[in-house]
Amino acid sequence: MKINRALLQNGISKTFEETIDFSSAQFDPTHIRSIPLCEVKAKVTDYEDILLVQLHIKADVVGVCSYTLEDVPLHYEIDDEISFTDNPEDVDNYYEKGNLIEMDQYILGILLANVPIKIVKKGAKLPKSGDGYRVMTEEEHEAEKKKRGNPAFDILDSFEFDED
Repeated sequence: MKINRALLQNGISKTFEETIDFSSAQFDPTHIRSIPLCEVKAKVTDYEDILLVQLHIKADVVGVCSYTLEDVPLHYEIDDEISFTDNPEDVDNYYEKGNLIEMDQYILGILLANVPIKIVKKGAKLPKSGDGYRVMTEEEHEAEKKKRGNPAFDILDSFEFDED
């Protein structure tokens, strides 16, 4: 979605609607697999030195279950607003040089901020153990670690010293 400030009139709102394609975006494969649908409605108002963009985002996101690594379909409806300026000294608003503002990166950032880091598929349970691994509590791990000792010093037991 692109917004051209040169086409806006001061103080008058204009609405844009667009479906954004995030199929070429790269995601963390352990968090989000894809965003197959993202519909955005933006109400844009130019106030000379500030451009206010009110967003309504509808998106389908394919997340990854933290327990099973299976796909988890998620649906979001998000309302947010972003303000832009062309003044580089203004720290309260996003700085965008020129009249053309590319909104896709901001919309993607809003979506990523709304998807939780830990996604658990309905009914998914943590595995108890498997081939080559065990699941244990932190207390069990600490107790086993104390019982084992420090393997870095075990090699010293095999040395023989002359007492001369």
